[in-house]
Amino acid sequence: MIELTDELLVAYVDGELSAETRASVKARVAQDPVAQGKVKDMEDTAALLRAAFGDGAPGDGALGDGVLGDGTLNDGDIRNNVVPLKPSFRHRVIRNHPMISGLAVAAAIALIVGAGLFMNPSVADERAGFMADVAAYHEVYARETEHLAEVPASRKDHIEEWLGSRLQRTLSVPDLSREGWAFEGGRLLAEDGQAIAQLLYTAPGRQPIAVCITKSDQPETKPVEYDPGKGIRVAAWDAGGYLYIVVGALEKPELGTLAEQVRHHFGTV
Repeated sequence: MIELTDELLVAYVDGELSAETRASVKARVAQDPVAQGKVKDMEDTAALLRAAFGDGAPGDGALGDGVLGDGTLNDGDIRNNVVPLKPSFRHRVIRNHPMISGLAVAAAIALIVGAGLFMNPSVADERAGFMADVAAYHEVYARETEHLAEVPASRKDHIEEWLGSRLQRTLSVPDLSREGWAFEGGRLLAEDGQAIAQLLYTAPGRQPIAVCITKSDQPETKPVEYDPGKGIRVAAWDAGGYLYIVVGALEKPELGTLAEQVRHHFGTV
């Protein structure tokens, strides 16, 4: 029987599940008064956000072309095929979930201190919360294998041009085939109106993994690993004005190897 986690209910309310999964969730919610209450709260919050920010839900239209001069997204991007991590009730549900945010923050502080990185505590706290969002998003959408990528790998040149323009940089897709991962395609995400390029990879019998890139105002750091739970691990580092992220259901040695591969590809070692 399907488990009605907060992340799954958020995806259900957002309309981001496949028709089959959505039908299953709807049937389960109808039998669960607690889940019904959560769904109502999420729908009410979504209505407030629409009233405040306009209709910012991702749709099925053509790829948005608008991007502001500083690399932030305009309304055209948000209304089209951009998946916002926040501002949205997804961020509130995940960020305020005591198990997810508490573990993520504790793990981040321990790893940052252990690595000798002196990130401002408030920045470390914010970063850990963001990584929890990234992991929760990935955990939900890794199941949607038929709709994994917005643009397929067959259009790799377009993906590099499209996502590179959003990040205001030259972007090339890392080749992770030596580690057994095939490039599957790309998506455009958003965080506080900031563009996030997501490159997706698959391997036989494995859950998909992703490489994410977005702008950063933090100083250069070495990779820091986060473990928000549910088997999803994240490695992240700052270099040259960008934040790089590797996320997936990976053991620590493999996560470290993939992070190093991505670092070498982008020359951030």
